[in-house]
Amino acid sequence: MCVESHIEKHLGQTLINKQSISTGLFDAYKVTLDNGNHVFIKYQSSANQQLLSEGNALCLLGKAIHTPKVLGNCEHCLILEWIEIVHNSNTQSQIGVELAKLHQNTHDYFGFEFDNHIGKTPQHNGVDKNISDWLVFFWEYRLLFQIELAKQNGYLNTQNYKQLLSIEKILPNLLDIHITPTLLHGDLWSGNVLSGKNNPYFIDPASYYGHCEADFSLTFMFGGFSNDFYSSYTAILPLKEGFNKRKPLYILYHCNTPKKPHHSKVENSIIKNKEFSQ
Repeated sequence: MCVESHIEKHLGQTLINKQSISTGLFDAYKVTLDNGNHVFIKYQSSANQQLLSEGNALCLLGKAIHTPKVLGNCEHCLILEWIEIVHNSNTQSQIGVELAKLHQNTHDYFGFEFDNHIGKTPQHNGVDKNISDWLVFFWEYRLLFQIELAKQNGYLNTQNYKQLLSIEKILPNLLDIHITPTLLHGDLWSGNVLSGKNNPYFIDPASYYGHCEADFSLTFMFGGFSNDFYSSYTAILPLKEGFNKRKPLYILYHCNTPKKPHHSKVENSIIKNKEFSQ
């Protein structure tokens, strides 16, 4: 079924025009409908759960923060309201406030009710495992998976591979604080927040329940967030002591995500980080 057919099936509208938009992962279009409205559609010809999972995560996040409304969703497509990007001088502080609101949504266990993806990389979320220990979840379902994947992809030599495996032994020292399972965006870099007229919109989530610092740490990886963001977030949720020691640990999980630039450079700098050798 083509894009036009999915528009008609889910919206009951006729596609008048479609403009290709580069996302790097899916075919994506700005679509003009016969009623004059615009929508955004991601499309894939092969049926799988990836766009369904993204739509479900957007709906969940949308209960706490601003996300584009999901207008249609299936194994082939995700149709969202069109967000017109405009300059808003308050966007950065608004992002901080909204992220803090998101991080006040908690759960009994770490993980998620379904697996998803972060970029092109599968993200396993311990479905139905009822994991209450963040150290166990973060090692088994985050770091270890990425370390093994990095080795398979040739990003690590034997020495670095062994050094990264040794992180397991020092995790209790780094994660020695009480951590509540918190709803995360999961892929919070600046490209995944749109500046709307009145508020920001969060897109492309890789959500799960984890440590709120995992989201916050990623904002340092590629920049794009100002002091207004950090000030507004920490005014609501102050950082716990030792955050700067945990930050490179959380960034490490994202260093093997193919869609983000310079991952090997960041990876090497983290491997050499003194916090991991102590």
